[in-house]
Amino acid sequence: MRKNVRIMVVSFIGLMAAAALAAPAPGQTKSDRAGFQFLDRLVVLMVRSVAPGGAPVDTGQETVLLAKDLKAAQAAQLVDDLFTVRYSRLLSAVRQAVIMDPEVLFWPMYRFTMMDFVEERTGRLPEWKDILFIVNDHGGAGVGLGLIADAIMSEVVSLHIYLETLGKRPEILKSYLDKGLKAAGPGK
Repeated sequence: MRKNVRIMVVSFIGLMAAAALAAPAPGQTKSDRAGFQFLDRLVVLMVRSVAPGGAPVDTGQETVLLAKDLKAAQAAQLVDDLFTVRYSRLLSAVRQAVIMDPEVLFWPMYRFTMMDFVEERTGRLPEWKDILFIVNDHGGAGVGLGLIADAIMSEVVSLHIYLETLGKRPEILKSYLDKGLKAAGPGK
């Protein structure tokens, strides 16, 4: 079981490093840059928090700082509402994965939400034996990051693509509407 956690952490580091290397496209707007910076900061935080031999990182506090900065960026209209909602959800998942809960008080309230997040982002439910190992043996304690690593990176990539295609969305929507109208036939 501990080998599974170790494998999850190593794969998490690899995924985070790959995502960190993905550079945003040139010619970004100020809003795009802010969104990409938030994604970069989260990836760097996650890699630093699980990297062996690295300096200790207070992932919980750093996540709270990211949330405060996100709120300020939204107020300054540097990120849009949809990005803010999705990134906030991502920060919430990360925070819940690292929070210390040795008495397992929080787990009953968020277990299905976390499992839904993992399933929605990866297409598969986490194994109960892995979840129970993390919760019962560690009470969260940061080991949960390994469990949700794939889901975190999937959402980071999805938000990256969202930012890259933000300016093209009206054109894409129009093309689908045109196809729909054409398929409905003339005069409809």
